[in-house]
Amino acid sequence: MAVTVEVYYDFRSPYAYFAASRIRKALFRPPVPVEWLWRPVSIDVLLNLQAGREPWASYVDPLPPAKRAHLLADVRRSAAFYGVPLRPPKPSRPDSIPALCIASLLDPDCHEAFRNSVFDALWQQQRDIADPDILAACLTEAGNASEILTEALSPDARTILVEKTKRAYASGIFGVPSFVYEGEVFFGNDRLDMLAWRIDQ
Repeated sequence: MAVTVEVYYDFRSPYAYFAASRIRKALFRPPVPVEWLWRPVSIDVLLNLQAGREPWASYVDPLPPAKRAHLLADVRRSAAFYGVPLRPPKPSRPDSIPALCIASLLDPDCHEAFRNSVFDALWQQQRDIADPDILAACLTEAGNASEILTEALSPDARTILVEKTKRAYASGIFGVPSFVYEGEVFFGNDRLDMLAWRIDQ
Protein backbone atom coordinates (compact mmCIF):
# COMPACT_ATOMS: atom_id res chain seq x y z
CA MET A 1 0.00 0.00 0.00
CA ALA A 2 1.45 3.36 -1.07
CA VAL A 3 1.96 6.25 1.32
CA THR A 4 1.89 9.92 0.37
CA VAL A 5 4.82 12.31 0.79
CA GLU A 6 4.76 15.98 -0.19
CA VAL A 7 7.99 17.37 -1.62
CA TYR A 8 8.63 21.13 -1.52
CA TYR A 9 11.34 22.22 -3.93
CA ASP A 10 12.92 25.06 -5.88
CA PHE A 11 14.90 24.31 -9.04
CA ARG A 12 17.70 26.58 -7.83
CA SER A 13 18.51 24.36 -4.86
CA PRO A 14 21.28 21.83 -5.62
CA TYR A 15 20.03 19.72 -2.73
CA ALA A 16 16.55 19.62 -4.25
CA TYR A 17 18.23 18.48 -7.47
CA PHE A 18 20.09 15.72 -5.60
CA ALA A 19 16.90 14.54 -3.88
CA ALA A 20 14.92 14.59 -7.13
CA SER A 21 17.68 12.65 -8.88
CA ARG A 22 17.86 10.03 -6.13
CA ILE A 23 14.09 9.50 -6.24
CA ARG A 24 13.94 9.55 -10.04
CA LYS A 25 16.80 7.06 -10.51
CA ALA A 26 15.72 4.79 -7.62
CA LEU A 27 18.92 5.60 -5.73
CA PHE A 28 16.63 6.07 -2.72
CA ARG A 29 14.44 3.10 -1.88
CA PRO A 30 11.68 3.62 0.69
CA PRO A 31 10.33 0.56 2.53
CA VAL A 32 6.93 0.82 0.81
CA PRO A 33 5.71 2.45 -2.43
CA VAL A 34 5.47 6.24 -2.16
CA GLU A 35 3.25 8.67 -4.03
CA TRP A 36 5.37 11.81 -4.28
CA LEU A 37 3.40 15.07 -4.42
CA TRP A 38 5.76 17.74 -5.76
CA ARG A 39 5.11 21.31 -4.56
CA PRO A 40 7.09 24.13 -6.24
CA VAL A 41 7.88 27.04 -3.90
CA SER A 42 10.28 29.98 -4.05
CA ILE A 43 13.27 29.73 -1.73
CA ASP A 44 13.74 33.50 -2.00
CA VAL A 45 10.20 34.10 -0.74
CA LEU A 46 10.73 31.59 2.09
CA LEU A 47 13.93 33.37 3.14
CA ASN A 48 12.23 36.77 3.04
CA LEU A 49 9.29 35.53 5.11
CA GLN A 50 11.68 34.15 7.72
CA ALA A 51 13.46 37.52 7.91
CA GLY A 52 10.20 39.50 8.14
CA ARG A 53 10.66 41.05 4.71
CA GLU A 54 8.15 41.40 1.88
CA PRO A 55 7.97 38.31 -0.37
CA TRP A 56 9.71 39.95 -3.34
CA ALA A 57 12.23 42.00 -1.34
CA SER A 58 15.74 42.20 -2.81
CA TYR A 59 17.87 39.11 -2.23
CA VAL A 60 20.10 39.11 0.83
CA ASP A 61 22.61 36.26 1.12
CA PRO A 62 21.76 34.52 4.42
CA LEU A 63 25.13 32.75 4.69
CA PRO A 64 28.39 34.10 6.14
CA PRO A 65 31.50 33.58 3.95
CA ALA A 66 32.73 30.47 5.77
CA LYS A 67 29.36 28.74 5.50
CA ARG A 68 29.03 29.77 1.84
CA ALA A 69 32.44 28.23 1.09
CA HIS A 70 31.43 25.05 2.91
CA LEU A 71 28.18 24.86 0.94
CA LEU A 72 30.01 25.05 -2.38
CA ALA A 73 32.43 22.31 -1.31
CA ASP A 74 29.58 20.19 0.05
CA VAL A 75 27.61 20.46 -3.19
CA ARG A 76 30.57 19.14 -5.18
CA ARG A 77 31.15 16.40 -2.62
CA SER A 78 27.48 15.40 -2.60
CA ALA A 79 27.37 15.13 -6.40
CA ALA A 80 30.34 12.76 -6.30
CA PHE A 81 28.89 10.78 -3.39
CA TYR A 82 25.53 10.21 -5.08
CA GLY A 83 27.01 9.80 -8.57
CA VAL A 84 24.78 12.57 -9.90
CA PRO A 85 26.02 14.70 -12.85
CA LEU A 86 26.65 18.31 -11.82
CA ARG A 87 27.98 21.38 -13.63
CA PRO A 88 27.96 24.89 -12.16
CA PRO A 89 24.79 26.70 -13.28
CA LYS A 90 24.90 29.61 -15.70
CA PRO A 91 24.14 32.24 -14.60
CA SER A 92 25.62 31.42 -11.19
CA ARG A 93 22.44 32.56 -9.43
CA PRO A 94 19.69 31.50 -11.85
CA ASP A 95 16.18 32.94 -11.80
CA SER A 96 13.95 29.93 -11.15
CA ILE A 97 10.68 31.87 -10.78
CA PRO A 98 9.41 31.40 -14.37
CA ALA A 99 10.05 27.64 -14.24
CA LEU A 100 8.39 27.38 -10.82
CA CYS A 101 5.35 29.26 -12.11
CA ILE A 102 5.05 26.82 -15.01
CA ALA A 103 5.45 23.82 -12.71
CA SER A 104 2.67 25.10 -10.47
CA LEU A 105 0.26 25.14 -13.45
CA LEU A 106 0.99 21.67 -14.88
CA ASP A 107 -0.92 18.45 -14.25
CA PRO A 108 1.05 15.72 -12.40
CA ASP A 109 2.08 13.75 -15.50
CA CYS A 110 3.49 16.75 -17.36
CA HIS A 111 4.84 18.19 -14.13
CA GLU A 112 7.15 15.21 -13.58
CA ALA A 113 8.64 15.32 -17.07
CA PHE A 114 8.96 19.11 -17.01
CA ARG A 115 10.55 19.07 -13.55
CA ASN A 116 13.14 16.51 -14.64
CA SER A 117 13.87 18.45 -17.82
CA VAL A 118 14.39 21.74 -15.98
CA PHE A 119 16.62 20.17 -13.31
CA ASP A 120 18.74 18.62 -16.07
CA ALA A 121 18.87 21.86 -18.06
CA LEU A 122 20.07 23.82 -15.03
CA TRP A 123 22.42 21.41 -13.26
CA GLN A 124 23.75 19.31 -16.15
CA GLN A 125 23.48 21.39 -19.34
CA GLN A 126 24.23 24.86 -17.89
CA ARG A 127 21.19 26.40 -19.55
CA ASP A 128 19.45 29.56 -18.37
CA ILE A 129 16.10 28.31 -17.05
CA ALA A 130 14.69 31.85 -17.08
CA ASP A 131 15.01 31.93 -20.89
CA PRO A 132 11.55 31.45 -22.48
CA ASP A 133 13.10 29.41 -25.31
CA ILE A 134 14.69 26.99 -22.83
CA LEU A 135 11.42 26.71 -20.94
CA ALA A 136 9.52 26.10 -24.17
CA ALA A 137 11.96 23.30 -25.02
CA CYS A 138 11.45 21.76 -21.55
CA LEU A 139 7.68 21.95 -22.03
CA THR A 140 7.96 20.28 -25.42
CA GLU A 141 10.09 17.53 -23.92
CA ALA A 142 7.36 17.09 -21.28
CA GLY A 143 4.72 16.76 -23.99
CA ASN A 144 3.02 20.06 -23.18
CA ALA A 145 2.34 22.89 -25.60
CA SER A 146 4.45 25.97 -24.96
CA GLU A 147 1.34 28.19 -25.00
CA ILE A 148 1.25 27.83 -21.22
CA LEU A 149 4.32 30.10 -21.14
CA THR A 150 2.20 33.22 -21.59
CA GLU A 151 0.08 32.35 -18.57
CA ALA A 152 3.07 31.24 -16.51
CA LEU A 153 5.03 34.45 -17.15
CA SER A 154 2.16 36.71 -16.12
CA PRO A 155 2.00 38.67 -12.83
CA ASP A 156 -0.94 36.48 -11.80
CA ALA A 157 1.24 33.37 -11.95
CA ARG A 158 3.84 35.02 -9.71
CA THR A 159 1.10 35.95 -7.26
CA ILE A 160 -0.11 32.34 -7.18
CA LEU A 161 3.44 31.13 -6.52
CA VAL A 162 3.82 33.59 -3.64
CA GLU A 163 0.53 32.49 -2.10
CA LYS A 164 1.49 28.83 -2.33
CA THR A 165 4.87 29.61 -0.77
CA LYS A 166 3.20 31.57 2.03
CA ARG A 167 0.89 28.64 2.78
CA ALA A 168 3.85 26.28 2.80
CA TYR A 169 5.71 28.56 5.22
CA ALA A 170 2.66 28.79 7.48
CA SER A 171 2.55 24.99 7.59
CA GLY A 172 6.19 24.75 8.74
CA ILE A 173 8.18 24.73 5.49
CA PHE A 174 11.24 26.99 5.79
CA GLY A 175 13.61 25.56 3.18
CA VAL A 176 13.99 23.13 0.29
CA PRO A 177 13.89 20.31 -0.26
CA SER A 178 11.38 19.51 2.47
CA PHE A 179 9.41 16.30 2.74
CA VAL A 180 6.15 16.07 4.66
CA TYR A 181 4.87 12.71 5.80
CA GLU A 182 1.75 12.55 8.00
CA GLY A 183 2.29 16.15 9.06
CA GLU A 184 5.97 15.68 10.00
CA VAL A 185 8.55 17.78 8.15
CA PHE A 186 11.90 16.33 7.07
CA PHE A 187 14.20 19.07 5.77
CA GLY A 188 17.07 18.40 3.39
CA ASN A 189 18.23 15.80 0.91
CA ASP A 190 20.14 14.11 3.73
CA ARG A 191 16.86 13.46 5.59
CA LEU A 192 15.53 11.07 2.94
CA ASP A 193 16.94 8.09 4.84
CA MET A 194 15.35 9.29 8.06
CA LEU A 195 12.08 9.71 6.15
CA ALA A 196 12.34 6.07 5.05
CA TRP A 197 12.94 5.06 8.65
CA ARG A 198 9.86 7.00 9.78
CA ILE A 199 7.69 5.44 7.08
CA ASP A 200 8.90 2.02 8.19
CA GLN A 201 7.73 2.71 11.74
